[in-house]
Amino acid sequence: MCKGRYYCFLLLVALGIGILSFNVNVPSASAHVKYTVVPNSLRGTYYNYSKKTHKWSRVIFTKYTYKIGNRPKLSGKKLIGGLYPQLNIFKYKSYYMTEEGGCDNYQAWYKGITVNKHGKRMHALKELVSYPGIKHEYTRVWYPSKIKFTQDPVVYV
Repeated sequence: MCKGRYYCFLLLVALGIGILSFNVNVPSASAHVKYTVVPNSLRGTYYNYSKKTHKWSRVIFTKYTYKIGNRPKLSGKKLIGGLYPQLNIFKYKSYYMTEEGGCDNYQAWYKGITVNKHGKRMHALKELVSYPGIKHEYTRVWYPSKIKFTQDPVVYV
């Protein structure tokens, strides 16, 4: 009698394993969060001089962060609510748009350029500025050091 129960138990276990292995679909679990990485052409510290206010502004790009002026630093590694990176960067045509993650607040449009100052070429950033109520967009150039240009520099795109 004991042998019969033992064989029935083995048969049920074998059937159960066979059914489970046949019907189980294992989803691929990708728990890796994709961080926002700043493109190489934008990385660095850049300055802009305002003739109107006679003050310097600074923008800093690192591999994962973006900081402009007195605004808080945005990081591509920090997550908002565990879903969105704090910093998003999208490319549209030749410009990169920096955006606060989880909302539609864009910060600015940037593009890496080369400028010529007294025969010396240097990497700079060109910012496309557009605000509501402004008729036309204009550009602002950010330089790698505190340089006051008396005239418009030659810009190589």
